[in-house]
Amino acid sequence: MEIKPRSVINNLSLGLGLGLVLPILTLIFINAEANRHLDLISFLSRLHKTNNLSSLISLCAIPNLGLFFLFMWKNNYYSGRGIIMATIILVILVFTLKFI
Repeated sequence: MEIKPRSVINNLSLGLGLGLVLPILTLIFINAEANRHLDLISFLSRLHKTNNLSSLISLCAIPNLGLFFLFMWKNNYYSGRGIIMATIILVILVFTLKFI
């Protein structure tokens, strides 16, 4: 049985990095479309004051689902694991913001 070496795309750190960057880019896009008059820090501050920040972070994690399925479809399982790890980190952040 021959063992295939991992490719550059099938990498745990790539999946983790993309899984953390994609929600941030989604958050920036939402801020740019929803509140053109507020900068990102003011937008996040206002959401935190109204207890809506955890909900927005949850919504920003949705694109990770598409990226995860793309990696699974291409048989890049290590990158998919990285996406799952990043999503778990976001879940911990959401629970921390929501309940603490």
